[in-house]
Amino acid sequence: MAFVESALTWVDTGAVAYPALHQKIIELTMPALVVKKLFPEFPLVQGRTATFVKQNGSRAAAISQIAEGAEIPMDFTPYNEFTVMPYKKGLRERISRENIEDLYIPVIEDQLRRVARRMAFTIDQDCMTVIGNAAGNTFAATGTSMGATGTAFTVSGTLGSKDILAAKALLEKVSVIADTILLNPVNLRDVMYLPQFSLWAQYGNEGGQGAPPTQTGKVGTVFGMNVYVSMVVPAGTAYILSTGQNFSAAYAPLGFFVKVAS
Repeated sequence: MAFVESALTWVDTGAVAYPALHQKIIELTMPALVVKKLFPEFPLVQGRTATFVKQNGSRAAAISQIAEGAEIPMDFTPYNEFTVMPYKKGLRERISRENIEDLYIPVIEDQLRRVARRMAFTIDQDCMTVIGNAAGNTFAATGTSMGATGTAFTVSGTLGSKDILAAKALLEKVSVIADTILLNPVNLRDVMYLPQFSLWAQYGNEGGQGAPPTQTGKVGTVFGMNVYVSMVVPAGTAYILSTGQNFSAAYAPLGFFVKVAS
């Protein structure tokens, strides 16, 4: 059959007939996420399963000395396998032709924005569930921090610097680098009680004498770890995480976000 112009018919789709609306849909359904960005993405065809591997060997970062003529040890690194079955969640919004033609685009934009944010929250919530179920160590926070005078003080029911450093040490003793703190907005205020922030608020950069007393990094990092805040983090809980950095170069990502292409 000859492919000629007269054989083509008008395709009445939103992308063609309503380009402004089409652009809004693309922009609003690609929202910024908090927890999900800690996971590398893994594309998968719909209906398939995915199997991931994770090193489960020694965390030793150094190589032992051997005697001359002795056999060189072989590195046998065992791997664990994890198989996942992706699932789908969805919600649609009905946008009629009358709404498009008779209402302002911002009205429809509000509908799409609501759906987009609910989807973003759902994705982050599922990612947070994975992190919560896989938590290796849990302990109750003491709320104790070290003051500028060298005297420890406790703010009951909060997160203290002693708690953050204790969780950080649990990761570092197996040669994993702690780089992330996940907090609920309610518990973000606990961080502001830490001495490095409270001293800066109290004294500031007095007299232009350089840096604040103990705050050495920008606000938003605590002891070298990035702080992320999300409503999906359970209130009253803080997570100290490593997204995969480690001294022994082990392949140990925090997890994967499986993105299904239908």
